[in-house]
Amino acid sequence: MLYSRETLVAAIREQGITYLAPSDAQPTEAISSEADLILAILEHPDPRLHLALVSLFIRHPDWAGHVPALVKRLSSSHFLNLQTLYMAAVYLQRLWLIHLSLYLDNLSLLPDLYSHQLGLPPADERFGKAGLYALAEAWSARSPYPFNWLASLNKTMELFLTQLSMERPLHESTPAG
Repeated sequence: MLYSRETLVAAIREQGITYLAPSDAQPTEAISSEADLILAILEHPDPRLHLALVSLFIRHPDWAGHVPALVKRLSSSHFLNLQTLYMAAVYLQRLWLIHLSLYLDNLSLLPDLYSHQLGLPPADERFGKAGLYALAEAWSARSPYPFNWLASLNKTMELFLTQLSMERPLHESTPAG
């Protein structure tokens, strides 16, 4: 089922990702589970919604448990997109781990599920940087459009970190002493 963009933005907002416009989006239909939300986002044509999956995986590392089962249910283009977006979250989480730990309580690392399968560097190589660059290069190579995926992924992370800093200013998360 194809959900409206507004419904997906509202559902993403309910999961703690608030940087997508419109900020006043209201759901017109209910999405029953986290796995269904992931599927609905992948099926929507808006690439900004797809990139929001990166932030959702970082904010909710337990969602990694849905990915292997979903990959088996998807068409080849959707499962490759899910693997790519998931691995982008894995690499970005490691690259920005210190910053993220200032804002997110009980941050657990996303498991590296697909680096080997996709022919990418392991998640911990150079704190995720090597994998992120290789992933963006591979993504650009298979895209029919000249698009800078690395810049898009970095912008997504910038938006997410800005959101986190507005939710919980650094002085609140730093121990007093």
